[in-house]
Amino acid sequence: MPNFADINSCCRKIPEDSRHFPAIAMQLLHEQSLLQINLPDRFREQAQRIPVYETLFKIGKCNLSVGRIYEGHLNAIKLIKDHGSESQKEYFFQKAKIGKLFSVWNTEISSEALRAQVIADKLELNGAKTFCSGGLQIDHAIITAEVEGAKQMLILPLKEYPKLTEDWSLWNPTGMKNSVSCRIDFSGIVVSSELKLGKLNAYQEQPWFSGGAMRFAAVQLGGAEALLHSAINHLNTQNKSNDPYQQQRMGTMAILVETGKFWLKKAQEIDDNQQDYTSAEIVNFADMMRSAILNIVEEILQLTERSIGVQGFMENHPMEQVYRDLKVYLKQPGPDLALKNVGAYTFDHYKR
Repeated sequence: MPNFADINSCCRKIPEDSRHFPAIAMQLLHEQSLLQINLPDRFREQAQRIPVYETLFKIGKCNLSVGRIYEGHLNAIKLIKDHGSESQKEYFFQKAKIGKLFSVWNTEISSEALRAQVIADKLELNGAKTFCSGGLQIDHAIITAEVEGAKQMLILPLKEYPKLTEDWSLWNPTGMKNSVSCRIDFSGIVVSSELKLGKLNAYQEQPWFSGGAMRFAAVQLGGAEALLHSAINHLNTQNKSNDPYQQQRMGTMAILVETGKFWLKKAQEIDDNQQDYTSAEIVNFADMMRSAILNIVEEILQLTERSIGVQGFMENHPMEQVYRDLKVYLKQPGPDLALKNVGAYTFDHYKR
């Protein structure tokens, strides 16, 4: 089984820099067979199954930027499993088996949305993607491009396009710096049609377009538990573990984290038994889970801040970076829509 103590120790040594990719940490994840956990059995080094959501949680607890890159890798592997041809699966899963990194880049600015013009058996790209987590340290990126009014996934071997560059003008965040989520302009790149992944609009197919939120929620919850530990350690150092108000805060935070872990267990159950759930049920659960964990983490942020006070905002305090990283990582698209959709589902399915 993975040694998360070693991973945590490695993550603590990562210099916080918006242009520093955590290469050593990602190599360690490969060495501990964590880049392969959602590959088909024959591509995995370990016969024993490692739970995906528990792993996402534990890596998020170690470092949220590493967790973000790792979640994107697992997302890409799942998209290839769900939509790739047999030859694509064979090729890319072998790459993942030997430690190659994958990611998924969909975000873009409307004025420079990525488009692909079909020319014979090739596609010429024009436009850019933003928040490209991992940047050009990623080996294979799944991107979405508009083709004749629809979205087409393409899986690009980035090292084969040396003219691609990382644009840092839009990446100067207060947190999640080491996710190196830069902008990349693909204009002028010509790719083979063999790099198309799945049919048109496959990327947005449910339930896993929305269901993927379960993965990032697991990483976020890991960061919340890291905050809980930072508060406990701080209060022990300050000899305040017998303070009744601090005990109340720690009790509340512990309940919140354990509540979040029940969501993770159910997410794993759904992932392991997808055939037992309808698409609508999976989407609704994902919307509920991300909404619930958002509330859990926001309350833990507030309680940690109250527990530690101004000392927690000093640059050398264990709380400070995790706090900033979580505040940034919580900013996922569509939280209000997700909660609205839960409400609509409730009206339709709770009628008696």
